[in-house]
Amino acid sequence: MLMIFSSILTFDQQLTQFINRLIPHNWLFNQFFSFLSIRTNSLPIWIVIIILLIFFEEKIDKKFIIYFLVSIAISLLAVFVLKDIFRRARPSTLCGTDFSFPSGHATIAFASATILAEFDKKRKWGYFLVAVLIALSRIYLQCHFLLDIAGGSVMGFMISKLLLLSMFRNFRKRPL
Repeated sequence: MLMIFSSILTFDQQLTQFINRLIPHNWLFNQFFSFLSIRTNSLPIWIVIIILLIFFEEKIDKKFIIYFLVSIAISLLAVFVLKDIFRRARPSTLCGTDFSFPSGHATIAFASATILAEFDKKRKWGYFLVAVLIALSRIYLQCHFLLDIAGGSVMGFMISKLLLLSMFRNFRKRPL
């Protein structure tokens, strides 16, 4: 069993390095992915998107803010607990010395995109594109392995989906 786990981690490291080499490393991409990654977390990007929605989208149900805040709180708690359980080292110490699995950036990005996509269906692909780019930025900057962002992405998506299902069941009304 330990050998299988070790093989998976080795494959993950090799695949992450391959993906990292596919993307050109130049000044433009460095700036772009650094912006998306914003050192500690990508939450400011989502807050700006929410502010824009509040001011410019009249039809959107403003209850999405509550769903968003609850989803983010649950996601942050889950990331904090799981990082301490798995204790996986990062690919590089340039991104800090805390643990790598799951990626908090990917978790928050996909939790946010899932909530926003539910309430603003016409822009849902845009939200998920931003989430994918944020997750990819973590590989580009050598802060996470592919499994870190995959795990975080799935976890963020599932947390938000379960929250939405539970809230819809309690209120018996779906947004827009």
